[in-house]
Order: sequence, then C-alpha cells, then structure tokens
Amino acid sequence: MKVALEENILAIPGQRYLFSGSDFPDSVMLLVGPSGSGKTAYGMQYLREGMLNGDNCLYVNCSQGLTFERFSSYFASAKTQVPEFLSAFQSQAVEKGQQENSPTQIPTRNDAMSISDLLERISISLSSKNRPSKTNSTRVVVDSLTQLIARFSIDRIQKSVSELYDLLKMRDGTTALFILTGVPPSPDVDVLGSLVDGIIQMRMEDLGQQIQRDMRILSIKTANNSPKWVKFRIEQNGDLRLGEDKAPQAELRCKLCDGPIMGQVASTDPDSTFHPHCLETYRKLGDIYGSNIVYALQPGVVNANFFFIDVVGLSDPRLSVEKQIQKIENLNALIGSCDAYSKIPKDKKIVLPTGDGMAIGFLVNPELPMQLSVQLHRKIHAFNAKQSSDKAIGVRIGLNSGPVFVVRDINSNQNVWGPGIILARRVMDLGDSGHILLADNIAETLIDLKDEYRDSIKRINAGYRIKHGQLLRLYSAYSHDFGNPEMPARIDQGDG
Repeated sequence: MKVALEENILAIPGQRYLFSGSDFPDSVMLLVGPSGSGKTAYGMQYLREGMLNGDNCLYVNCSQGLTFERFSSYFASAKTQVPEFLSAFQSQAVEKGQQENSPTQIPTRNDAMSISDLLERISISLSSKNRPSKTNSTRVVVDSLTQLIARFSIDRIQKSVSELYDLLKMRDGTTALFILTGVPPSPDVDVLGSLVDGIIQMRMEDLGQQIQRDMRILSIKTANNSPKWVKFRIEQNGDLRLGEDKAPQAELRCKLCDGPIMGQVASTDPDSTFHPHCLETYRKLGDIYGSNIVYALQPGVVNANFFFIDVVGLSDPRLSVEKQIQKIENLNALIGSCDAYSKIPKDKKIVLPTGDGMAIGFLVNPELPMQLSVQLHRKIHAFNAKQSSDKAIGVRIGLNSGPVFVVRDINSNQNVWGPGIILARRVMDLGDSGHILLADNIAETLIDLKDEYRDSIKRINAGYRIKHGQLLRLYSAYSHDFGNPEMPARIDQGDG
C-alpha cells in the first residue's frame, strides 16, 4: 500500500486535505454517505494506517454482507496483521486463528446478537486492549449502524451509541468511526451526529464512464474547521487516494442543473453559482415562482403534499443545450399557468428546482398535487399538439405526502429535506413518460375523499421494494385526457 509514512500518524486518512486546523483531536466521528460512496473502504484505510502505526485496532461488523475472509483481504496488500474482528452475527464469530475462549466469541445462536450483548462484547474487547502498543492508541470502526437500525429501532440505537461513545471517551488515545448509510440532513444522521464529536460526509456522482467521489468534514465539535469537499478515488486493491488533481473551482456546482462548474460562473455571489446558460433560466423561474431559496417556515418538521416532476429524455445527447433549456422554460411556464399552482399563496408552498424538473410541496390541501398533475397534463397535451417532436414535452410525476425538515444549509440558506420529498422522488423515478404515480399514503387519502379519485386512481402493485428495502404500494392516476394507463416498465419487469 502506497501510504506515505507521515500519513500513518495522522488521526484520519487524508487529514491534511480534509482538516484545516493544525492538530486533529482524538474524536469519535460519524461517517455518512449514500450506498457505494466508499464508507467501508475509508474505514478499512483508517484501520490499515492504525496497524502500520502500531495502534490497537478493532473492527465491529454489523452487516451480514461482510465475511471475515473479505475483511482480511483489505489488509493483504498492506502486509500488516489483520485487526481484531468482532461480528454481530454468530455465523462469523469464531474465525481462523481465534482461540475458543476469545473475548470476541459470540454465544452460539443463528440470529443477530442483542444490542446489550454486542455492547458487552465491545467493552470486553476494549478492556483486553490495555496491553502496550507502539503508540498506546486504539482505533475502532463500527460498521454498519444502518443494519442495526433496520433490526432494532433508531431510539434503541441512539441509546447504544451514547453508551458506546461514553465507553470510548473514557479511554485515553481512543478514536473511532461509526459508519451509517444516509445523507444529511436526515433523521438518522441528525440524531446520531448529535451524539458524537463530528460528522465526515461522503458523496458520489455517476459521470457515465466513471464515478466521482468526494468527502469532507461536515462538522467537528472540538476544533475549528472549514468544511471543503475533497475528491478521492478507490483503487482496485482497496486503497484510497485523497486530494489528488485538486481543483477548488471545480467543486462549484450549478444551482439549477447541479452540474460541476469548471470555468467562469455567471454570478459572483457564492450562494448563487450558475452555468452561464442556466442563469437566465433561473431568473425566469424566479419571476414565475418567486423566491426558491428562502421560505417563511419555522425551523423543525412540517408536513407537506409533494408533486415531483421531471422532463423525460432531457439528457438525450441529440438535443442541443438550447433545446434542453427551452423545454425547462416551457414546462415552468405551463406549471405557472395552472390554477392549482398560481392561486396558492407563496407562503403555502415550497418550490425546489431539480435540474430536469422541480419538486413542489403544498402545505395545505392534499388534493393540490393531484389537481396540478391533471391540469398540467391537459396543458401539455394542448402544447404538444402545436409542436414538432423535438420540442414536445414528456414528463413523469410522483406524488407523496410526508414530513420534511426545515434546515439551514452550509451557506445558511433555508432549505427542506426529508422522507416526504425523498419518497416522492423515488415514486417518480419508477414512472415512464405520461405516468402520474402516487405513493399509497396520498393515494388512499384521495380515494377516501371523492368518487372521481376512486375512478381515476388505481393500485398497480401489491408491494414494490425500493431503496433500503422499503416496501411501497404504488398507485397510478389516469383517464382519457391525463396519465398513462400502461404499467411502468420497471414495475412490469419487477426491478426493485
């Protein structure tokens, strides 16, 4: 492994790129990011560097997907000993080379350990690490808390993380990474992040031929640090490379299309960066909808009824950028002309541009997302009848009701995020052109309200498993002049 010697003594991998202070404190950090972003690989790098530095190292495995053999392979290229491996599952408990009386051996049962059992085993293992090492330091990785939350509850895991944090902080020279699948702001990240010393955040973007990964120290309570995104890559042998090909300007992202801004931006306001060709579109959108960044909402949780839409085929390379922008502008104008949108006061709705479309959250009346969908489809049909095929607009729509969190982003702008808007996006993603798809909660509410909704809203599956194993009962709304009566291709194929 090509890790420079000076990196071995640092508290976290890539510290000199991620941390703007001079001395990173002994910390228990929460490492978060979406699936596949590199969290486990980063945890392994953290342990490899600890082993090379002579630290005592412990890995707590809470996932059935990682075997001891796979875990050991992360350390083959480093030519170090394998750290101690503690599994929450009996089938992985007694590994090669462990003694039958090993303190990490788990009672013979086939299911997951209880939380109290797991905490006890961690405590026993940490106590056994009082033996001298080169540095008298200990590194701990707990991976993955997401699996424990799925088996138990966030309240139980919250209590356990608090207990484990106290246990680790009682030991001088002990640092730790708790690994969680999630993107801030989200309930799990917010709750668990408040219990530890800081949060390291990862993100990833599919660029077609390659995956771009970035990370940053989002917050750290015990030191001053300016969060900044740093690119990294994962090599075939599992090693991480951070801070290479560093280009701070490339970290800017367009507020309309979310694409990276490589050159000159059209706005010098750091809170309003745009591609030059997106700025005029954004200004027109602002004229139609008013402010899209600041809402008159109190911090906390609000319930909203979400309409999530995007333009189908907008990224088709056969379309020029000019035609792509024209389609977005035309869609904006059509939505703005719908009564279900235009007659609702600005303080009763949330509008978030998403690049290919937008999310609109109505804080009143659960009928509004459905009414807007029907009105918009009728207007799009009339619009398309007068257009050539390359100018016609095809859209897919997802509807959902649920809570969102009113938060402030890193630039202190007010924003919203949470289960309500996330599920609306996932529902929309299952649709094809013309579909108006509804999550079960909003569909069943509407069906109970009026006969017209009973006639037009039809359940199309018994249970569709989406991301993170969530089971979704999906409905489709259609009639002779709106919606799409065909089964969505992904549902028809059973692609979960």
